Amino acid sequence: MHHPAIDRLWRKISAVPAWAVLTALICVSAALRFLATKDVPVPWIAPDEMIYGTLGQSLYRAGELAILGGPTPFYSLVYPALVGLPLSLSDLELGYSILKALQALVISLCAVPVYLWGRSLMNRGWALLAAALSLAIPGLAYSGLIMSEVAFYPIITLTAWAMARALVVPTAMRQAALVGAIALASATRLQALVLLPVLFTALALKALLERRARPLLQFWPTLAALVALAAAWVTWRLASGGPWSEVFAGYRAAGEASYSLSGALEFVGYHVGDALLLSGIFPACALVLLVIDAVTGREQSEEARAYLAVTVSLALWLVTQVGVFASQHVDRLAERNLLALAPLFFIGFALWLDRGAARPRVRTSIVAFVAAVPVLSLPVKRFISEGALPDALTLVPFYRLLLRDPEINLELVIFGGATAAVALFALLPRRFVVVLPLVLLLAFTSASVAASRHVTEQAALQQRKLVGPDRRWIDRAVSEPVAYLHNGDFYWNSVWEIVFWNRQVKRVYDLPGARVPGPLPQRRVDVLGDGRVVLPGGAAAPSRYVVASTVYTFVGSPVKSIAQEGIEQAGLVLWRLDPPFRLSTAMSGVRPNSEIRGYAQLVAYACDKGKFKVTLTGLAPGEVRAELKQNGVLLRVRSSAPRETLWLDQGESWSGSIPAKPSGPRARSTCTLEVFSSNLIATSRFHFERR
Repeated sequence: MHHPAIDRLWRKISAVPAWAVLTALICVSAALRFLATKDVPVPWIAPDEMIYGTLGQSLYRAGELAILGGPTPFYSLVYPALVGLPLSLSDLELGYSILKALQALVISLCAVPVYLWGRSLMNRGWALLAAALSLAIPGLAYSGLIMSEVAFYPIITLTAWAMARALVVPTAMRQAALVGAIALASATRLQALVLLPVLFTALALKALLERRARPLLQFWPTLAALVALAAAWVTWRLASGGPWSEVFAGYRAAGEASYSLSGALEFVGYHVGDALLLSGIFPACALVLLVIDAVTGREQSEEARAYLAVTVSLALWLVTQVGVFASQHVDRLAERNLLALAPLFFIGFALWLDRGAARPRVRTSIVAFVAAVPVLSLPVKRFISEGALPDALTLVPFYRLLLRDPEINLELVIFGGATAAVALFALLPRRFVVVLPLVLLLAFTSASVAASRHVTEQAALQQRKLVGPDRRWIDRAVSEPVAYLHNGDFYWNSVWEIVFWNRQVKRVYDLPGARVPGPLPQRRVDVLGDGRVVLPGGAAAPSRYVVASTVYTFVGSPVKSIAQEGIEQAGLVLWRLDPPFRLSTAMSGVRPNSEIRGYAQLVAYACDKGKFKVTLTGLAPGEVRAELKQNGVLLRVRSSAPRETLWLDQGESWSGSIPAKPSGPRARSTCTLEVFSSNLIATSRFHFERR
């Protein structure tokens, strides 16, 4: 494509060595990504970030991929090895900051294979454009999080390039490089197992495009090596005699789920639309035009045919894999699992521009119409929500727009934007076609800024809610092993955050009915009437220190505490226990601001000597009826005029001291005090006082 402005730009770029421009792109990208996420204070996406972070620490500090030293499914080797080195520093907070800088560089290295691959197909200026676009998408904001996308993004691009090179000239060296790249990608993320059908499909597509089967026959060493690696993997995973789903290791649930054909097809369609959105629509349209040329026999470059075979195969299988998985396990857009498509689409876009951006009218109109359909089919209201954003950062600008103007019609915004994009692609005069990549760069840059701000804000909110300002407060307070007692609180990610930041937390115990989601080793415990916390079978749960919600008190002394904001408990307290491990009291129904909304309960263990101390205040307008029960028996609460019901006006208070009556054998039983109210009340005193 020749245009005076473009020619002048290329001449200026050509005067600078390509390696210098590429290095500058990578350095600028890494610096900007680090600056955008350096203030991310804690992991945000639970439990994924904490899994990789704790696995990385374990790899370097204990020589194994295990969480809390317990049995842990295999998730990745390469990524924990990357993050574990800085996170294993004695100063974990410093290591966390170093990690964000390191990850900004690692994810930006994607530009290298993109440029090198592009350079084999086109002018170096357009190859640099493809590299720049690959560094601009909002998905690179994951560099501020401990997510395997950081390593997978450049590695999967490298693997796709290795596949294309081997398809062109299948020498032993290139085939060995391809096998090594596939193994590296699979060791980074098991999603890369999809590369096996991708390779077979790419071989078949290239053979069809060239009307000859020679590539299939020349690839027998690669196929044999991959079959051997696959057999070794399956043998290792099934050596203990588990179900075949063990092949998926940490993603075993994906192999055990039942998938609906209609649901899977529906989500595959949604992810086709999302792939178009995350790449900016233009590149996908350009890629389809190149594919049509190749299918009709007009593609003369073998390198381009190999590129198209790999890109189409990867897009086909990746969208199918992610769509099927999301239909059962995510129920929203799993865009972060599609990020690998963007660099390949950008290479095709740059190649199309390099060749003059030809747009035959009829063909382009059909392509533009077909490209718009998946985007216009997206259920916008369903997928654009706060809970969906960790998996789809491209949607962040739309969500923030909705926050600023709740009355805005997002369907109109997205559908109108998609329609404008395909119209621009089809109708823009050729002399102005340089506008297309500029529009993409501008859109991606603004979306990246919004995504990075959202990540930082949400992580800061998570810190305030769950961790507090001193992230390593337990490690700073004690140097002995600590247990975390989990009570089933809705914000279970608090457990993961505490385990990630505090290396002294060695065990997690779950009270009946509670369990922390994810592969965290944890043991069920029961509480006896005398307060003893025991393992199944009756053995005492070993621990000298315990951290638990403020709703519990223990036989011992509090060491340190933190406040938590915006959740159902006021905070966490670290206790030094008087052996054995015993609960003193357990409270429920009292909110952090001391409100009681209908019901509250206080259980005292080994309660033969003591009193319940209670103060209740009416908060709602008019009279509020309140009743108290001990061990299910209604209590008389007015000594001067005995009656069983309290009537509290707004602002009126009642205080009482209720002698404990054990529900069973003394010193081995509980006393349970219950408060029932007809409306909102508050309590400034709700505890058990022992004698």
